[in-house]
This record gives sequence, C-alpha cells and structure tokens, in this order.
Amino acid sequence: MPPKKKVDLPDHVREAALADVELSHQQALDAEERDRVRVFLATEQGLSTYEIADRLGVSQQTVSNWRRQGEEVYRRREAARSRRSGNDPDRPTELGAVG
Repeated sequence: MPPKKKVDLPDHVREAALADVELSHQQALDAEERDRVRVFLATEQGLSTYEIADRLGVSQQTVSNWRRQGEEVYRRREAARSRRSGNDPDRPTELGAVG
C-alpha cells in the first residue's frame, strides 16, 4: 500500500479539526461515565450483576468493575453537587437528611 499523502490544511482548519476531535473524545468519556453510574444505580435498585451482564452481553466481572467505577463517579458528583449548594456532605443537616 502506498504511503498516505499529508494534506496541507491552513492552521485555523487544523486547529478546528483538533478541537472537534477533543470534543468528541470528551463526550465519549462523559458517556462512558454515565453508563458506569447507570450500572451502579441498577445494582442499587436490586438488579444482580448476573442480570446486568446477561442483558449487556458482558461478564459479571466487567459489570462488577463498572459498578465500582460508577459508584466512584456517583459519589464524586454528589460531593461536588453538595459543595456547590453549600452543604457539607460530612455534616448532617438539622433535619438529619443527608443528600
């Protein structure tokens, strides 16, 4: 196979293409995090790793890994949300409710 020719693009076009690739990559990472959180929440609602693995066509070990990763993301986002709203996640409110 002959070598590929490099296409000479103006700098602004090259930068725009790179920015688009970065955005697509970040969106893919964000979607992956959301999927992991969904797996975590599904297990919290009582679905077994077996049920989830069977439905997604992956191993139970994969689901367990995704559940753990999803829990980490979920806890991190909840802590950030509490900080933004001025609540300290480690300090109970007057009503005793914790976020």
